[in-house]
Amino acid sequence: MIRKILFLVLILGLVFPLVSSCQELKMGYVDIFKIFNEYEKTKKYDSVLEERRGIKEKELELKKDEIKKMQDRMEILKDEEQKKEREKIVKIVGEYREKERQFVIDLKRDRDEKMREIIEDINKVIDDYAAKKNFDLIFNKGAILYGKKGMDLTEIILKKVDQKHKK
Repeated sequence: MIRKILFLVLILGLVFPLVSSCQELKMGYVDIFKIFNEYEKTKKYDSVLEERRGIKEKELELKKDEIKKMQDRMEILKDEEQKKEREKIVKIVGEYREKERQFVIDLKRDRDEKMREIIEDINKVIDDYAAKKNFDLIFNKGAILYGKKGMDLTEIILKKVDQKHKK
């Protein structure tokens, strides 16, 4: 019985200082997805990406039209000519598929690279802000079940990220 009491006192002696020191921490949280989506650099990049996608899709559509015309012409050709035309179509379809595949790969690579760059921008601003304002912890809102409105730093960080981008 005495051992249990001593053990309990020991545990409380270790836990109480930890709990009381946690109360002195300065904490906040941000909605990283909102910052990412509303960041001017993200919006600009999205429009550039859409423009590139539109141009590539038009190029691919022209290639599709060319293939369709070749297929339509095949019906009026003789057997020997149809065979040659079919070989051309197979070659062009292969080129089309390769261009389409390469386009998807390039687009994904560019998007991933830009996303990494944008996340680095946001993290740098959060780090700088935390250091200047003496924050001990800044959480992602997605990991928070409850947080007071005063602890939400999302709008502040978003403004700072946009200001840094404009420079």
